[in-house]
Amino acid sequence: MNEIFYDFTGNPFVDAGIWAISQWVGKKPEKLDKDDFRSIINDVTFLYLSPKWSKNMYQIFPNNPITNNAVKDKKNRYSQILNELIEEMTPLGNNGNCISCGRRDVLERSAKDRVPLTGSKKLINYFSFGTDGADYCPACTFAIQFAPLIMYSCVKMLLIHSNSRKVMKKWSKKAKNNIDKQLSSKNYTGCLNEGFKNPKNALFHIIQDMILSYDERWYLEKPSINFYHFTNFNQGPNLDIYNVPTSVFRFLAYIPPDNFENWLKVVRRGYRFVNWEKVKEEDEYKNNPNTVYDNLLENKSIIRFFINRKNREAIGGWDLISYYLEEVRNMDEKRINVIKDVGDRLVDHIETMDDMKTLNRLEMAANYRSFRNVLRIIIKKRISNGIEDPLFTFDDYVDYLFPEGNLTWRETQDLILFRIYEKLQPWIIQQGNQSELETQESEEAQEEE
Repeated sequence: MNEIFYDFTGNPFVDAGIWAISQWVGKKPEKLDKDDFRSIINDVTFLYLSPKWSKNMYQIFPNNPITNNAVKDKKNRYSQILNELIEEMTPLGNNGNCISCGRRDVLERSAKDRVPLTGSKKLINYFSFGTDGADYCPACTFAIQFAPLIMYSCVKMLLIHSNSRKVMKKWSKKAKNNIDKQLSSKNYTGCLNEGFKNPKNALFHIIQDMILSYDERWYLEKPSINFYHFTNFNQGPNLDIYNVPTSVFRFLAYIPPDNFENWLKVVRRGYRFVNWEKVKEEDEYKNNPNTVYDNLLENKSIIRFFINRKNREAIGGWDLISYYLEEVRNMDEKRINVIKDVGDRLVDHIETMDDMKTLNRLEMAANYRSFRNVLRIIIKKRISNGIEDPLFTFDDYVDYLFPEGNLTWRETQDLILFRIYEKLQPWIIQQGNQSELETQESEEAQEEE
């Protein structure tokens, strides 16, 4: 039976290193052996010593031979450390005291020069329980040395970690392709850097690019994905953790490629502090705060961003917004269908009666009471015009349109308007009534939903 040195641990730095080594040598993680480990030392050490990589490494491994100016022969010293770790490495066992794999024993505690965000040897006052480092076995410590190969430069360093092998394989492949380009051009630019400084925007860019770039059945994945945005400086180490809900990933994976442009229109509406009349390219706004991304990470609604009230436009169509409601907002399918049906009846009423004033009133309703009153007036008009089918039933009203009364009226209003805009926009354009409405959209954009 072949010796197995690596299985995934759940530790983001160790797992990142395992994926990096796997991509570098072109073998599955469980097939890696000591010859593979030795084969990559010279190339990777050479890469780390280039100026821009060295700058990244200083954020990740301060006081490491690679980054310590007091060390003269950096390449040989670091290579020696890596080879010593290989010699001390043992295959996975059934138990051990390593805090990462739990299947091997620790020979020497590691500090932040080898493992980010751990102790600083003698500076024990600044580390948990006053210890002088963290208990990592040689194999896990070795793996961490290669984690920078799949890190993302976003002012600080951004590390992606997922329980999905498919996600990690594709991500590590993209990072390795970037390194291959650097090696072939002899232009060593450091960790993958696409000009993002806002970590939330960067992580959504990474996920969306991955979904679009690889023809996979992503919607079948149910990954847990975390992003670790960190520095490991001796002074001021810092860590922010961003969790991407599985439901958000599945929603993004569901969007057909030919509809993704509409999703990006929704996203664009979330950018703050942007003068769109002056914008010429994405770099001018891609690092601005984005409320769509913020709300997706914080489990807040983004329904209003699917609607452009100024132009009376429904962005993306009912299929897109209904899947968002069902997958991300966990909205009951029956409620979604009731709102859609009511919207369709209102479309018929507005178009048949040539009643633009009714649409204006639906848009202008600023509170629960006024919105209910508009619906009451519409019901009376329908009755006076001999329409027997009710706009909605009592049960529909109580259970699905406004199940929590004043707390849910705004999302019901937005969804009804979305459906009306989607179905009626050609008719609205024919009316020549596309003037800007006093919809208080700027105030609504500041509301928490």
